[in-house]
Amino acid sequence: MEVNVRRDKKIVEVWLTRTEAQDSAFQESLAPYFAMFKAQKYLVAVFKSGNGDLVSGTTELLRHNLRLQLREAAIQ
Repeated sequence: MEVNVRRDKKIVEVWLTRTEAQDSAFQESLAPYFAMFKAQKYLVAVFKSGNGDLVSGTTELLRHNLRLQLREAAIQ
């Protein structure tokens, strides 16, 4: 698990490994931690590692965004 506290934006980023993301007891153990930040008016964002291939997923996302940009440019 990795935790990044961005005090300037009042955001807490929690990055979970695939094993942590699949462990419901572990996730439940984080509830008091999240409540503490919520009481201080922080937004807590939890990111869970997925099962897909990062390179192919990122490539497809970039292709999709490029297609959208090209369509938008063609309309204008």
